[in-house]
Amino acid sequence: MDQPGLQGVVPFRFQCHRCARCCSAGAGYVFLEAGEEQPLARRLGLSSEEFERRYVRTVRHPRSGRLVRALREQGRGEGGRCALLEGANECSVYEDRPAHCKSFPYWDSVLDDPQGFERARATCPGISVLPDEATRARAFARLEALYVELDAFVEGSHSVCIARGVCCRFEDAGHELFSTALEADYAAAQHPDAAPPEAPGRCPYHVAGRCTARAGRPLGCRTYFCDTRTTSVLEEAHEHFLRRVREIEREEGYPAAYARFPELLAARGIGEEPGA
Repeated sequence: MDQPGLQGVVPFRFQCHRCARCCSAGAGYVFLEAGEEQPLARRLGLSSEEFERRYVRTVRHPRSGRLVRALREQGRGEGGRCALLEGANECSVYEDRPAHCKSFPYWDSVLDDPQGFERARATCPGISVLPDEATRARAFARLEALYVELDAFVEGSHSVCIARGVCCRFEDAGHELFSTALEADYAAAQHPDAAPPEAPGRCPYHVAGRCTARAGRPLGCRTYFCDTRTTSVLEEAHEHFLRRVREIEREEGYPAAYARFPELLAARGIGEEPGA
């Protein structure tokens, strides 16, 4: 996966969570390039003139000072939800959205300016700062020790796994696997090579019904068993150990994030198609 953020003044990875905070939180503009209003108007079933009247305004560019065209926002004033948002977080023109939207957060104002980066980071949960090697080493060592403690607890719970691999076929099991960024970083470091997932949304480490990343698997994998006798015990254990992972993040200054494990891996280039 191409990650231009790694070359930024503050190196970062990005994985879109489709939360629409970039479209609805904070102040800013969505600039329109020449010709972009026509596909937007067609997408909404409007004439170009009607689209211009409803959704376009002229503003002064905050960096250059020149007058430019931008999308309107809902309500009065500047800073708020894009007028093209529907419901909680759906873009009504997503396939034809402006280049300014498509390129976020890889804007010059984010890549070149530490303050601009911090503003983007405060808005977007998909931006993950790269920790330095010393921080990674300390956090990884503590996470390894925590996993040893957790595995001993699980063994003592006498939960039974019959290794069917159903829990890793999320579409069949009816659940999703989440993890912290720390856990995803650790898994990626332990198991840097993986083929593309066998099905959309699956973990790339799940191959032919078996986990190929046992040493680096996150809490959610270690505490989930089909054995219903110990479900409640392991659910409580998961929450307890997740709080402990959060403690490691806070005490080591490790960038905090929490998202679907396969998406976090994809953001780290794990399971990506060659050249993706």
